[in-house]
Amino acid sequence: MVQIAQNLLLYGVLCLAVMEDFYRMKISNRLIIVGLLLSLGYRIQAEGIGAVPFVLWNISFPVIVLYVFYLLGAIAAGDVKLFSVVGGFLHFQELMMCIIVSFLIAALFSLGKMVYYHRFSTGIQKGAGYLWGRLKGEQRVYERDFSKKTNLIHFSFAILLGTAAVELYLGGWH
Repeated sequence: MVQIAQNLLLYGVLCLAVMEDFYRMKISNRLIIVGLLLSLGYRIQAEGIGAVPFVLWNISFPVIVLYVFYLLGAIAAGDVKLFSVVGGFLHFQELMMCIIVSFLIAALFSLGKMVYYHRFSTGIQKGAGYLWGRLKGEQRVYERDFSKKTNLIHFSFAILLGTAAVELYLGGWH
């Protein structure tokens, strides 16, 4: 029963985040705060007050690790914070798997969009040029034009799918 409550809370927040991302192009801080509070409350109820340090670490870890990707322009701040919400509900190993799987799903989405819109070679050239410049020490942010639907993926959807895939793989849905 406790696992069902976790899933309802976690996937409720994730689904709301995806809807906000699709309709408003951002995830509200209010939703992130609610998700963090729900995750903390759930973990205290399920595991006791001793879970608090682990929850705080899991909430902080995505911000620490993914901050570099945010600075590079590869991921939005709302997506980093959404990973923190996921980390509040999951254990560390599950969170790590979720981050990796979500990035793989987002990469597949990006490749699919580049192929669909016939921008594969342009996208690869642009990405390679950006990476080469960064390796040479150039300080620049990856330029994105969100006005074109060909240049946008909703990473929150990849996070939702990545979380579900990890939970299904580990047998977390009961």
